Amino acid sequence: MPYAPAGMQTTSPGLTHFPAAYYRRRQLDQLMKKFVFMAVTEPDNIPLREGKTIQWYRIDLPSANTTPSAEGAVGASLGYASTTISATVNEYSDFITASTLLLETDISPTVENMSSWLGYRAGLSTDTIVRTELDTAVASVSVNTIGTYLAASDFLQVRALLRGQDVPGRSQTDTEGEEFHAIAHPYVLYDMMADNTAGGWIDVRKYTRPETIINAEVGKAGGCRIMESTNVSTATVNGNTVYYVYVVGAGAIGAVDLAGRGPSNVKNPKRQAFKTNVIMGKPSIADPEGKIGAAVSYRFVFTVKLLDVVVYRYKIIYADPSIV
Repeated sequence: MPYAPAGMQTTSPGLTHFPAAYYRRRQLDQLMKKFVFMAVTEPDNIPLREGKTIQWYRIDLPSANTTPSAEGAVGASLGYASTTISATVNEYSDFITASTLLLETDISPTVENMSSWLGYRAGLSTDTIVRTELDTAVASVSVNTIGTYLAASDFLQVRALLRGQDVPGRSQTDTEGEEFHAIAHPYVLYDMMADNTAGGWIDVRKYTRPETIINAEVGKAGGCRIMESTNVSTATVNGNTVYYVYVVGAGAIGAVDLAGRGPSNVKNPKRQAFKTNVIMGKPSIADPEGKIGAAVSYRFVFTVKLLDVVVYRYKIIYADPSIV
């Protein structure tokens, strides 16, 4: 008897009940950004029931006195002035709902997925709010790279420009002095990491004190500790897309929240969860039939503000990457 193929196969037209696909209940991983911009801010808060505007002040520095005093004569008293800066907190919120029928029939963890999705949005929003405030003064703080691409010498130059205006670094160490904090995109960091010039890039694995590594830090260059982020701004310069590299000193930007109502301090959304509110539905006056099965929301009260606009305490380097 000659060989014959099986009479029924998965593609047979009569098997309409055959499952189209096996649905894996655990979702695939997502390409999430890390949130690093809060790391360069000066945190502050407003107590509850004390208004929504905060005011800082800074006493103006005196000039030098090069005139000798008159012998035997009482001089005039000096007076000083101060400068104030204020910021008003704002409310940020979102929510997402799911029907009761969806929760009763969906084989994936709908509420858990909604909470994760919304929490990522909240964390990305916080990170972007800080970045946007830094971008407001880009015309006053931007510098170009010394060479074609980003190098350690660019960080050394920016550090010198900031220290030349008496801007202190954000980190103080006994052995390495003041260090500024920087944020850069992986595309432009590639050029600097690939530069083998003596005294250039220092990988975090070569730190003498690895316990001092800050969030998302990848190394040091030119007296700056560099964090990696894909959530940086870009601009078009001479037809090329340049990526902003932020180099920040102490006291550059403040982050203010209403006490107990600020955003969650999430750095890596794959390992940390932004605080969200989960409300399971049931019949109510607003929903008599109980058709809304769940709601997930977030709310935070927050603002950011440049703390010195006389001497900007940060710089933005325009860097043109070689690999894109």
